[in-house]
Amino acid sequence: MAPTTRRNSALAKKIATLKLTLAPLVPLPSGPPHPAFPKTLMAFHLLTEAELDSIAHYYHQSTPGPWSDHYPASMNWDKDFLAKPTATITAATGHTRRLSQQEKEFLTDLLKTVDELQHPVLPSQPESDSSSSRNPYAGLSEKDRIRIKRRKVGKFIGLVGMDTPVDEIAGRIQASLDRAIERSREELRRNEEVMLRRRKMA
Repeated sequence: MAPTTRRNSALAKKIATLKLTLAPLVPLPSGPPHPAFPKTLMAFHLLTEAELDSIAHYYHQSTPGPWSDHYPASMNWDKDFLAKPTATITAATGHTRRLSQQEKEFLTDLLKTVDELQHPVLPSQPESDSSSSRNPYAGLSEKDRIRIKRRKVGKFIGLVGMDTPVDEIAGRIQASLDRAIERSREELRRNEEVMLRRRKMA
């Protein structure tokens, strides 16, 4: 068989695979399938990020509700992890109270402990730049974010080979921890500012 024939044969198989028809998924409790629900495997691979987000919302996965857990599969859609990056403005909102010295020391020790757990330095190891051990999933590129969303939707609608990689799970956990630490640091900083202002006023 000539090389061109083999290539055409492989191409024909790939095209046949991409033409596979996908069964539509009906939302709970009732209703038509999502308008962007892919009719073929090729249409699935051509879904945009907005369509993937819309499908996740339509089938109660990105916005949990009473029907979220009644589907055959779950997307485990983590809105913070999969959110498009946006410019954030930090502002003190809501009610704040003055921390006691004991609470302040507790928070400081907690943040130190978390930092040490994230970046342990063993006596036999020299200190290294923390950027080398950064979480690759902390700042997802647009391509990676869409790839993950596509995989989640694919798993949800029953496509084969859409399992979550272990390193992605670890990355999500690490990113979640990083967000919690950042929120704690910001809260501590705001409380310190309030305490300083009150001391100046006294």
